[in-house]
This record gives sequence, structure tokens and C-alpha cells, in this order.
Amino acid sequence: MDYQTAKKHIYQNMYMNLFIAIADDDIQKGIALIKEETTCDEPTAKCIWCDLKMDYGTKETNPIIKARENYQNEKLFQEYQYRKNAECPYCHSKNTKKISGLSKVGSVALWGVFAVGKVSKQWHCNNCGSEW
Repeated sequence: MDYQTAKKHIYQNMYMNLFIAIADDDIQKGIALIKEETTCDEPTAKCIWCDLKMDYGTKETNPIIKARENYQNEKLFQEYQYRKNAECPYCHSKNTKKISGLSKVGSVALWGVFAVGKVSKQWHCNNCGSEW
């Protein structure tokens, strides 16, 4: 298969394994996939690989690269959130939140003297419901 025909065939039939090879920058796997799909020779497959790498080698054009970056960002954010929160002394969960000053003021306004217990607390556990 000549270069133009093979390139047209690859671009019309882009599939996930080729996107993954581009995202991993795995030249050997990419060339093997191109040769398998188009039955072209090695130099033609290398030229097509270079074109694909230029066209789909960025996060804007390759869904795999974008998904991996989003996953990493989300994972880092979750780790940050997990470290930032206090640990519940009763159930040892990190699923906690800080009790806001507005919440304390609202409790005092609504319950008066009976809200004194909550006013001195700083954290609320979303897992067991305790406050400390």
C-alpha cells in the first residue's frame, strides 16, 4: 500500500490502541499497529507514525492524554483534600469537614443557650456524625 492510501486508511479508522501508543510515545508498538492495519512497509509506517504523532501528540487532540492528565489532577486533588482534613477520634475517618463560624452563629441564634456544646466544636465527621 502506498503512503497516501495507507495514511488515508489510518486516519479514517483511528482506533483506541493507536491513540494509546501515541500517548505512551511507543514508536515500535505504533509502527507495528500501522503495519498490521495497512500492510505497508516499514519506512511508510514510520512516516505515517510521524504524521500521527504530530497530529495527535498533544492533549488537545488526543483523548487518552487528556484523560490521563484529568485523572492525575483529580487524584492529586483528592490526596490534598484527604491530607487537609482532620481525622475523627472516634471512627478514624478522614471524611470530615470544619464547622464554619456561620454555622455556629446560626445554632446560637436558633437554639440559644442549648447550642453552647456545638459552639466549642471545630470539626464534624461525615462518617459517624460526631463533632469534636
